[in-house]
Amino acid sequence: MTHPDPPLSNDDEEDEELLSEEDEDLLDWASWATFYAVGYVRILADAIERGDADLQVDPGAWENTLTAAEGAMAEQIRGRLHGPTSITVEDVERMRRLRELGSAALSGGERSPELGPLALRSMESLFGPDWKRASREAAFYARALNQEFHPHSRT
Repeated sequence: MTHPDPPLSNDDEEDEELLSEEDEDLLDWASWATFYAVGYVRILADAIERGDADLQVDPGAWENTLTAAEGAMAEQIRGRLHGPTSITVEDVERMRRLRELGSAALSGGERSPELGPLALRSMESLFGPDWKRASREAAFYARALNQEFHPHSRT
C-alpha cells in the first residue's frame, strides 16, 4: 500500500520553495501597494477638505497605486493574501469608486463631496481601527515617494 503523501523529490521541494517565494513577493507587493494607496488617499482627501488648489498627488501615481491596491484587495477575497482586515467585494467596489472620483479631481474635474467620506471608509476597511495612525504614516512615505519620482510636483 502506498503512502497518501509520498516524500517530496528535490524537484517538488524546489517547486514549493518557488511558490513560497512567489507568495512572499505577492504579499510584499500587496502590502506596499495598499500602504501607498492609503497614503495617497489621505493626501488627496486632506487637500480637498482644506480646499487646496494643488491636490498634491501625481495623477499617474494615483491611478497606478490605487489600481494595484484594488488588485491586492481582490487577492484577499480570493484567499491568496491576508491583511489586517477582512476585505469584501463592497470594499473593492468602494476603492474603485474612490479611484475614479480621485482621478476626476486630479484631472481638474469635479471634486465630489462623496470623495471625503469614501476615502475615510476605504482607509478604515484596509487598516481597521488603527487607520488614522497608519494613514498619517503612509501619507508621509507617499509624499516622499511622489517627490522622488515626480520631483516637479509640490508634495
